[in-house]
Amino acid sequence: MPDFADLRQHARTDFLGAQHDADSLPGWVFKPVQFSQGPAGLVLNMSDGGLQVLTSATEPLTDAKYEVVLLLGRSDMDDGEEQVSWFNGVVERKWSRPVPRMGVLHGMSFTARNSTAETFLNGHQAALEAGQWVRCVLLKVSA
Repeated sequence: MPDFADLRQHARTDFLGAQHDADSLPGWVFKPVQFSQGPAGLVLNMSDGGLQVLTSATEPLTDAKYEVVLLLGRSDMDDGEEQVSWFNGVVERKWSRPVPRMGVLHGMSFTARNSTAETFLNGHQAALEAGQWVRCVLLKVSA
């Protein structure tokens, strides 16, 4: 059987903070109120022009395109409001597959290069590889 890593078109960067067992993953209720209209996700890894996002199995992704908004704020502020940094981009869902006890993993590609989300992820690979979590929310793209 071939090594699928050898068949990849682009090298993939794994984000170690998200590579623990299911018991260490955060709960799925971790998005600010203003994003209640879209499923929450966790960015697991990225490659040139694409990323993989883990979402809850209870909020399936059914559309082809989404706006991914990276949630990089802190929820431990005194006023209880999360401070969110705005990095986003439009992605196209290429495939989805269930991950037992964890949710559903989705392979996505950016529809346009150098979105603020892709630029942020590329510029912070060292921190992400060292274990920083990257949460996101996936919003439906208006036609």
